[in-house]
Amino acid sequence: MRLISSTFLITTLTVVAAAYLPARAQCVKYEPAVVTLTGTLSSHVFPGPPNYESIKRGDQKERAIILTIASPICVNGGDDAVDEPEYNIRDLQLVITKPADWKTVERRLGKRVSVVGTLFHAHTGHHRTKVLIDVTNIQSGT
Repeated sequence: MRLISSTFLITTLTVVAAAYLPARAQCVKYEPAVVTLTGTLSSHVFPGPPNYESIKRGDQKERAIILTIASPICVNGGDDAVDEPEYNIRDLQLVITKPADWKTVERRLGKRVSVVGTLFHAHTGHHRTKVLIDVTNIQSGT
């Protein structure tokens, strides 16, 4: 009788625990794979050169545009040693090179957008999130 009760208890706890665990994150790949991510845009100011520590103590202000996605992703490691695997990624810094994309960003701050681009891992002091997206297209989110 005790064996049946223990088995029932373990099964019940496993089912209850599974119901409360977050869904498994979608895994994507670093460049050259192209990804589309949808989330909310925000603008943040960080300390930049020379020390990347404190604007009050003389570091330049650096602005970063961040895409915050609702469901976390994981990123598989890439061929490049810098592109290491990352998990539970919700914030990605946008790398924007086209003036038209900057106009879209300014109009869509605080709103949902869909961003198409390639991912790469942070590797300089200017990179403010673990994973960044090199934007090829940005538009209103759906």
